[in-house]
Amino acid sequence: MPPTVALIFMLSLLTFRLLTTVIHELGHAIPALLLTKDKVIVYMGSHGNPEKSVQLKIGRLECFFKFNLFYWKGGLCVMESKDVSLFKSFIVTISGPLFSLLTAGIGILLIYFGNFSDVITLILFALIFSCTLDFIHNIVPNSNTIKLHNGTFTHNDGMQLLTLWKLRKAYKKYLTGVHHLENKEFKEAAGIFEEAILLENSQEAFYRLGIYAYLSLKNYDKAKELQEPFSEKYEHTFDGSDYHNLGIIQIHFFEYDKAIESSEKALKLLPNNPSVLNNLGYVHGLLENHTEAFLYLNKVLKIDEKYAFAWNNRGFSKLKLGQLDEGLQDIQKSIELDPENAYAYRNLGLYYFYQKDYQKALNLYKKAFEMDATTLKIQVYLDEVKAYL
Repeated sequence: MPPTVALIFMLSLLTFRLLTTVIHELGHAIPALLLTKDKVIVYMGSHGNPEKSVQLKIGRLECFFKFNLFYWKGGLCVMESKDVSLFKSFIVTISGPLFSLLTAGIGILLIYFGNFSDVITLILFALIFSCTLDFIHNIVPNSNTIKLHNGTFTHNDGMQLLTLWKLRKAYKKYLTGVHHLENKEFKEAAGIFEEAILLENSQEAFYRLGIYAYLSLKNYDKAKELQEPFSEKYEHTFDGSDYHNLGIIQIHFFEYDKAIESSEKALKLLPNNPSVLNNLGYVHGLLENHTEAFLYLNKVLKIDEKYAFAWNNRGFSKLKLGQLDEGLQDIQKSIELDPENAYAYRNLGLYYFYQKDYQKALNLYKKAFEMDATTLKIQVYLDEVKAYL
C-alpha cells in the first residue's frame, strides 16, 4: 500500500472513530426521544463525564462532547425516564449498533452505485470499516464491564440485550430496584432484588444487583448470603465486577488468600482498574506482604492520584514497615481527599499508637468506629489500645 494511501486511510479511521460514536449514540438517543417524554442525555468521548465537555442542547436532547482524538472513550446515552417498558428498552438499546450497521450499508451502496475518485472511495471504505467494527463490537455480548463516570458499571449493548431477555419475566421489579439504586435507596433495592431471585430465569442479574446493594449498605453478612448461591450457580458467567465484589466479601470474612485469588481474576478481566488494584494492595498489606502491596498501590496512584483509598492503604503499609512519617503523610493525603473515610482515621489512630500516644489513638479509633462500625479490625484495635490505658 503506497504511503499516501495508508496515511489517508489511517486519518480517515481516526476521524470516523469519533463520527461512528456520534452515529451510534444518536442511534440510541433518537428512538429514546421518540418513545419517551423526558430528557435524553448523550455523552460522546466519555462514559458520563460532563466536565470539560462542549455542551449542546436541542429540546429534550442534551449532548456533552469531550474531544480527545487519541484517548477516545466511546459514549453513553442516558434516558431520564424511569418507567420504560421492556419493548422500548429493547428498541433503544438495539438501535445504537443498528444505526452503525445502517451507515455502513449506505456507504457500501454509495461505493457500488457511485462514481467517485479513489480518495473518496478510500474515505468511504474507512467509514464502512469503522461502522462495521462498531456494530460487531457492540452487538456481540461481552461480559467485560464498562466503568461509568459515577462509579457504576455497565456492559456493551449485546450483553444488555441478553440481560433484557433474561429479565423479561421480572422487568418491572428490575426497573423498580434499579430506580432505588440510582437514588441510593440500597435497603429498598436489596429487598426487591431478593424477592426477584425467586422468579424463574431472572436470578443471575438479581443476585448480582442484590450483592451490590448489600455491599453498598456494608451488610457483608447478607452480601455473603447471596454470594454463595450466586457463585455456585453462575460462576461460569462472572465478569470482573463479580470477582471484585467476591473479593471484597472475602476480605471482610478474613479469607485473604481467597480474596487475592478473586481479585487477580478480576484484574485479568479489568486490567488497570484502580478499585481492583487497590483491593489487591490492601489485602497484601493485611497479609504483611508490603512489597507486593506497594506495587499495586503505586500503580493505582499513577493511574489516579486522587484515589483516596490507595493513599490510605499505602500509608498503612508504611506504618507497618516502621516508616511512620511517610505513612502519616499518605494517610493525611487520604483524609484530605476523602474526609468521610473511616479507615483513614483508623490508620491515623494506628500512627499515634506506634508513637505511644495512646489516648489520641483511642480517640481516633472511636471516631472510625462511630463513622463505620464495620471498619475491618476496628474492635481489635480498640481493645488493644485500651489495654495500654
